[in-house]
Amino acid sequence: MSTGATLIELLAVALGGGTGAAARYALDTHLKSQRGWAPLWSLAVVNLLGTIVLGLALGFVLQHSDGAGQVLGKTFDSSRPLSILFPLLGVGIAGGFTTFSTVMVEVFTRPQPTRRIVGVVAMTAACCAVFFPALWGGAVLAGA
Repeated sequence: MSTGATLIELLAVALGGGTGAAARYALDTHLKSQRGWAPLWSLAVVNLLGTIVLGLALGFVLQHSDGAGQVLGKTFDSSRPLSILFPLLGVGIAGGFTTFSTVMVEVFTRPQPTRRIVGVVAMTAACCAVFFPALWGGAVLAGA
């Protein structure tokens, strides 16, 4: 049983989170300003890519695990060098890269209330219909 995150895991999450957030900002800004994409479309692409990265990280860690801890109900050994990959890539980079709060900012800054409701419903449907299969697909690609 884990007693909490180690300092190395916390640093990995912090480094990954900052890197993921910066990458999200860069890609989202590029898609909106250089490609002319609508804000919700660019964020949907960002979140889809981040979810695939999360699935890949999770699948890789689970494929190469053999022991003491658990990630989503499956075990992994937190004493192995590979164990830092999930806090770095899964929690940090993918967590910093994807963010539902950014989606909600885009939805609620829409000029018309009707479009806000449609945005919330569309993003909720997209999360269920696209992002969960993307997570599963990334894990399968990584061999889990």
